[in-house]
Amino acid sequence: MNQNFGLGHEYQIGDNPLLDPDCLIPLSVLHLEDNDIDAAIFKAASLRCSKDLLVKRVTSIEAFKHALEASKPHLICADHLLPDGSGLEALRASEQLSPNIPFIVITGAGQEELAVDYLKAGAVHYLSKKKLDLFPEILDQVLKNYRANALHTWSEIERQRLTEELLALIRRVAEENDEEKRRLSRDIHDQLGQELTALKLGLFWIENQIRKAPSFPSQSAVYEKIEHLLSLNTSIIEEVRDIAHALRPVVLDHVGLSAGLETLVQDFNRRESTFCGLNLDPLPELSENLRTDVFRIVQEALTNISRHAEANLAYISLKVSQDQITLEIGDDGKGMPKLDQNSPAIGLGLVGMRERARNHGAHFTVTSQERMGTSIVIEFRIPSSL
Repeated sequence: MNQNFGLGHEYQIGDNPLLDPDCLIPLSVLHLEDNDIDAAIFKAASLRCSKDLLVKRVTSIEAFKHALEASKPHLICADHLLPDGSGLEALRASEQLSPNIPFIVITGAGQEELAVDYLKAGAVHYLSKKKLDLFPEILDQVLKNYRANALHTWSEIERQRLTEELLALIRRVAEENDEEKRRLSRDIHDQLGQELTALKLGLFWIENQIRKAPSFPSQSAVYEKIEHLLSLNTSIIEEVRDIAHALRPVVLDHVGLSAGLETLVQDFNRRESTFCGLNLDPLPELSENLRTDVFRIVQEALTNISRHAEANLAYISLKVSQDQITLEIGDDGKGMPKLDQNSPAIGLGLVGMRERARNHGAHFTVTSQERMGTSIVIEFRIPSSL
């Protein structure tokens, strides 16, 4: 699983011994030490660590830089005094070439006061050469602190991302509510209002014709007017149903989720050039909120396909197992290049769908490749009470 902890790279948590305490991959250590005896003592101490270490030794700043350019280690341990410089130069080089690698400075006798300078410069710990036997304990502490800091940084980034998404979603919902109110106002005033006025005028006409008896017109004229008013009344009923459907998918209450999804797909196929297939398992009894959210997720997905996918084919699949409902929505359209589900720039339609899924503790996955379509899979747990 990829997670960006805000530390300058994307880490494979399951394959990184810095972040995963259960990872079986050895921890690669770049050891900068020019003294053979000290290097041997360090090597012996590394063999007693709780994690397997793969130690590569270099003896100069220049060789250290070449090693960093060749491959990135998990950990750096460096002596203070070296033939061509100091450990501080190595620390600065590591921050420039491979930032955020934990750096432990190993000081000789009488150099412990330098530890403060190293810590200020970015080192995570220091160790006296007289206490190299403590290296396993120091390493455990460094790894524990690194994981805690990484988790804290990631949680802050995730909190900020979710906050930005929430604010964007709130703005979108407010805008959609305002637009929906304006549309309903136009529909009621321009369409429904005019038709009701025409119906009223037609009824007045019939009343006036009847009042004019005995100069009552032919029955055919009255029947024609009545047929026109009945047709107008039918149109008004359809308008009212459309407005009510926009406010709440009443089909869910009347015939259930399966029929509601069939209606969505039928309407989609009737108006779009993209053909959408539908595959539904028999559904158990579901809560009203879950039925509504599944319906709205599919509705939003079909809207996205219509607006953005440029697809020839799409599909909706709803599979039921013993304790899980799996909803899959896909298309063969142009896809989404470089899709990052953690990006604040992700489409608000997807954000809304994901939040509806999250309301039910569902697992939400989006897979997309440019020119190879998009697939959305949502796994809902079926509550035991249902």
